[in-house]
Parts: sequence; structure tokens; C-alpha cells
Amino acid sequence: MGDLVKVPAGPRRFAYDGAEPASVEVGSGTRLVFETLDCFSNLLTSPEQRFRTEAELIELVGAFNPVSGPVAVRGAVPGDALAITVERVSLGAQAVTVLHADPELDLPSGDTRVCPVEGDTVWFPTSRGRLALPVRPMIGTLGVAPAGPAFPSLLSHTRCGGNMDCQALRPGSVLVLPVEVPGGLVSLGDVHALMGDAEITGTALEAPAEVTVTVDLLPGLGQAMAGPYLDEPHRIGAVGCAHGVRVDHNLRSAMTELRRRLVEEYGFLPGEAYQLLGAVAEVTVNQCVHGGWSSVHAAVPRRVLPPHLSHPSS
Repeated sequence: MGDLVKVPAGPRRFAYDGAEPASVEVGSGTRLVFETLDCFSNLLTSPEQRFRTEAELIELVGAFNPVSGPVAVRGAVPGDALAITVERVSLGAQAVTVLHADPELDLPSGDTRVCPVEGDTVWFPTSRGRLALPVRPMIGTLGVAPAGPAFPSLLSHTRCGGNMDCQALRPGSVLVLPVEVPGGLVSLGDVHALMGDAEITGTALEAPAEVTVTVDLLPGLGQAMAGPYLDEPHRIGAVGCAHGVRVDHNLRSAMTELRRRLVEEYGFLPGEAYQLLGAVAEVTVNQCVHGGWSSVHAAVPRRVLPPHLSHPSS
């Protein structure tokens, strides 16, 4: 195992930017511990902090989704890829969720809930008493810098990842991202103690955390990639995460990339790869939030696949 390198949470950053200098430079195979703030920069601590509008909340926090980094990987150049293996997510002592007033949904004025995290349980306060919910830590925002203009860490990018809010991005999974700028410039943040599929309210149970990952350089793989891969021990997958498009657009993008993987990595013919997706594909809608947030993870169980031909992350 490689050296353990800490990536501090500060100073706060809110973008993936190829022109930004790296805060840390490491070699392939290095284990990293990202210290992260929650998506509100740890500034919400009481249910008395109520916000009638999103603008009022932004006035307090400045911006959403601070990310830690960026981390440059020595030797990574455009056309390569980085495989980021998630090893551990250690949550802070509380998780916070906020609900804004929404006349269309007949929702009342702002509601902030502070949920203590105790071991494997997060306590969710309600009018019927506290609910004991099992924690399922996941990473909301993880990506690399784009070759073009910077993009906010609140958004996601077709190729570079970012705020994908993918349930599967948790310990045991491997996120593979194409490198677009020298070093890749990896940034991470927005950890959730728990999130429902689609994150329909736009906010999960947001928590500060320490996230341990290993980053490996995959020379040349990024040339063929149209978007992020997200693999688990029992499945291979792809993520459709363009911002500002409908869910069905990102679903088709994820399926198209997954079909390409079945052809290039497992030797299927294009038509039969597509038919296999029709028979066994598993789909999770990560985001379906008003304002253009959508993200989809499509996956195929490894148990149905023949021996792998080439992909180094499997």
C-alpha cells in the first residue's frame, strides 16, 4: 500500500478549475485522506437557523459544496484516466438537511433539521419523535478538472464528474475519470450520511467527513471514455451526469457508455451488448431535482459477464 497523504478541507473552494495549482501532488498508488466540510461549510448547527429562500441560505454559507484538493497525480496527462478507489468514509458528529419554501409543492417556510450521528445510526427528528436511520455514507461530489472553462462544484460535468450524487460512490467502489489536464486535479467533497434515490429535495443528510481513497493512474484509458465509470465489487457501471438535461438524456448517455464497455472490455458484438443491457441492466436515478440537476448510474452484474479482456479497474 502507498503512503498516506492528508488533503485538508481549507481554504474553501467551489470549482473544478484546470488553471488552479494543485494543493498536493502524489504518485500513482498513493492513499489519500480528504478532510471535507459538509455542503453548507459546517455553518448550520441549529434547527433555529431557518431560511425562507435559497438566497437567504447562500447569504450565510457563501456557496454550496466546498471541495478539498485539488490533487495532482504525477505523470497523468490528457488521454489517461484516474481510478479512485473509495476505502473508507468516516462521518462527523452530525448531519444536516434543509428544506426551502416551495409554493408549487405546498411546502412551508424553511426547515432545518440537525441529525446526530452515533455509530451506524443517524437520528432524524420528526413530529412523531426521532427516527433511527441506518447510515449509508456516500460521496456526493468527486471529479477532475476540465480542459475547458471551470465548472462549479455544485454542478456535474459530462466527462469530469463532480456533483453526481451517486449512491454507489461509497466504500468498495471505484470511480474512473478521464484526465483532461496535466495531473488530473482531483477534488472531493459533499459527503452524505444518507440519501434517498433521486435526492428529490435537493439536499441529503449532509455531513463533514474524512474520506480515504487510493488513486491509480491508468495510461491511455481516457481516450476512449465519454464519461465516468463507476464500478462495484458485484457490478460494472457508467454514469450519465451532464448538467441541465433531462433524466432520460443522462440515462441514455450512461447506457451508451456501458454498451461500449461491454464491446471493448468483454468482447460482445454491439447489437448483443445492447440486448444484454435490455435483459439485465440496473439503473439508479441519483438526482432528479428542479433546476436542471439530473444524474443516472447504469450497471451490469459481474456474475452474468464472461471473463474480462482488458479493463484495469476490474
